[in-house]
Amino acid sequence: MSFLLTAYLNVIKRFILPKSDGTSVGIDIGAGDCKLVELKKDGDSFTLLNWAVEPIKTGDVTQTLKKILERLDTPCKNLYTSVFGKGTLIRYIDMPRMSLEDLRNSFAIEADKYFPFAQNQVYTDCFILDPEGKEKRMLVLAAAVKKEIVDQRVRLLTDLGFQVNFIGINPIALANVLNVLNAHYQHDKGAATAFLDMGDSVSNLTIMVNNLPWFTRDVSVGGRDITSRISNVLGVGFEEAERLKNRPAERLEDILNASETAIMNIVNELRLSFDYFMTERNVEIKQLLLTGGGSMLQGISEIFARNLDVKVSQWNPLTSLNISSHLSLEEVNKNSLKLGVALGLALYEYD
Repeated sequence: MSFLLTAYLNVIKRFILPKSDGTSVGIDIGAGDCKLVELKKDGDSFTLLNWAVEPIKTGDVTQTLKKILERLDTPCKNLYTSVFGKGTLIRYIDMPRMSLEDLRNSFAIEADKYFPFAQNQVYTDCFILDPEGKEKRMLVLAAAVKKEIVDQRVRLLTDLGFQVNFIGINPIALANVLNVLNAHYQHDKGAATAFLDMGDSVSNLTIMVNNLPWFTRDVSVGGRDITSRISNVLGVGFEEAERLKNRPAERLEDILNASETAIMNIVNELRLSFDYFMTERNVEIKQLLLTGGGSMLQGISEIFARNLDVKVSQWNPLTSLNISSHLSLEEVNKNSLKLGVALGLALYEYD
């Protein structure tokens, strides 16, 4: 893995421990559910030992975590997790070229120029996107997360008896999948690929150039909004709408028509972001890859493709993994789109 991505994956570290030769566990705590991935490295390959997707019922994250952690083959005390959404900010800043050491010294003093938080309220880091560049100016990626968000996440897991090895940011976990696994997706060198991770309440857009995140933003529309729209249009309860969304069968056309308004809200935000990115960076976006639980609706790729001038498809982050023989391959494939962030976090053990 490049020094660049390694630096970014170290945005926020807590209690870093030596790497082990055993398994690694990544936990993605979302707005609507918790996801777990347990991995083991075998030579140059990786094996999925366990996975879990568990809805958060009545807002009880602690009980949900206890339930998914019961799936582990062996007791595990070290976890990798992440934060996302409000209170998590990423900025792309054009600056005079300097060394990374000088940049961090400068940023330690001036970080509050770039983030709407007092410096003593956030954990921050920054690094250079083009460290080998010869131009007089450089593109810098800076990240900040409010301390209360990080400390709350650490406390949640340490109260359950676990050591938190690392707290990252969701979009960068997806970048970790691409870089550690060399995950299979077709992309032109120098062109951009957009990833849309559709969660329960928020969809995160990350635009990658050569597997590095050059742009990221949150869109406040997710799978729950699509379900609500289906519920309202078809006149069914929320749980029934969720069931129909996951198993559309003969009502697929009705469900897609009902969903389109919510999906178009995302499309409109993507258009704005694509136009901004291509204008500012002079890089063409060749394709959009959908992942996350909200992207599992049959036919959703076609709606995006009809309304955006890019190729659109679903992205399965587990493609490069071996699957343990005791797991149901059918169930793994059915849930694979939900597991990208948890997988990227678990891979931190081996980068």
